[in-house]
Amino acid sequence: MTVSSGVVVAVLVLIVVVGYVVVAVRRLGRYSDQTEQSLRLVDVELDRRHEQLGPFLAAAEATGLSADLLRQLGGARSWSKAVRDRSLGLQAQAAAENALSAAFHAVLADADARRNALGNWSFQGPAGELNVTERRIAGAVRVYNDNAYRLSQAIGTFPSSLVARARSMTAPEPFVETKELLDEQQSAEIAA
Repeated sequence: MTVSSGVVVAVLVLIVVVGYVVVAVRRLGRYSDQTEQSLRLVDVELDRRHEQLGPFLAAAEATGLSADLLRQLGGARSWSKAVRDRSLGLQAQAAAENALSAAFHAVLADADARRNALGNWSFQGPAGELNVTERRIAGAVRVYNDNAYRLSQAIGTFPSSLVARARSMTAPEPFVETKELLDEQQSAEIAA
């Protein structure tokens, strides 16, 4: 092997390495952008639900549904808003949003059991809109979690992990409620 062929091999290796770094930077950037956009979509849908809950609560009160369930729904709505306003993290937000969904569905179950809201369009209209929004939230969360998982995999896989570390990228937090968070909430409730 001559000096010139050694230089050619070194240049080819350098081109391959630089090409890989460029591809990895673009891929990580694309995954990061998709993750951020999908989290914004989750926020839009959560904002939509908070706006729709006002008319729903008013209609549910006028229909004569369980006052306890309506207070729970109002409390879950306040807790959800407080968690989002304080930016407590996606796991805490997921727990609050899941509690809000559960409270909403408990009110719907009460309405179905009593059957006094079946023909009441002022109740059924907001309830239907909220049901659609609930499905949209579930879809948006699924898309965000898929994107976050893909970005986490790319950040944690060698050799793209080297590029991610050089760019100070960290794996995004999933939008899920964890067992540790549930245990902390139960401990707080018992202490209160």
